[in-house]
Amino acid sequence: MPFQGIVTNDNRFRLFLAARLDPKAYLGLHLTIGLLVLSLALWAFGALLEAVLDNRTLVRLDIAAAVWMHARVTPFGLRFFDAVAEIASPDTMGILCVVVAVVLVGQGRRTACIAWVAAFVGGTVVQHILKTAVHRSRPEFGAAYLSDKSFSFPSGHAMAVIVGMGMSLYILGRFWHPGRAWRLGSIATGLVIIIIVGVSRIYLGVHYPSDVLGGYAAGAAWMAVCVSGLTIAEHRRAARLSSF
Repeated sequence: MPFQGIVTNDNRFRLFLAARLDPKAYLGLHLTIGLLVLSLALWAFGALLEAVLDNRTLVRLDIAAAVWMHARVTPFGLRFFDAVAEIASPDTMGILCVVVAVVLVGQGRRTACIAWVAAFVGGTVVQHILKTAVHRSRPEFGAAYLSDKSFSFPSGHAMAVIVGMGMSLYILGRFWHPGRAWRLGSIATGLVIIIIVGVSRIYLGVHYPSDVLGGYAAGAAWMAVCVSGLTIAEHRRAARLSSF
């Protein structure tokens, strides 16, 4: 009898898992993926934050990496990465937010528009809260490339590029359904932009490597919240419409 109970429980778990990962069960699948991304991102952010606050091994590695990178910068490299960093600047992200929001409203996708705007505006708010709470000083090399006196952890540009590229890819795939070649090309382009923006912050000396990784983790967590919220809102809206 105990053995049968174990088998029954195992079967129930498999059925539960299959239901969560069934591509036909849109809500369950997307919420499961969102929960996994959120959990992993929060775990990564928490581990980085603990290491930063511990002020030991990771901090020493950060300082060593910043010194190593600073010793190898070139005038061309500084100009190049300064231009790259503009991709995730507040101005660029603001323009992207407004343009796509207008398109979504024009197509009658108001719920998606709310989630889209919330991702950008809320991400900026979360970023400032985290920076103020952690209160980590900037590296000493990049003062010329700072437009304000904000703190270092997490990187705002890294968080913004994750939210911007991630939400753009999601909205593109969710509502405009590009072909396979376009989809793969968009994902590859997004990944390259995410990586190169992160590298630019270290190269310019305005962030430590852990700041960038922390920004990536925080951005992924916030994006997972926004995408999951959009999925739930659209499911409820569809359910209300079908009930009439």
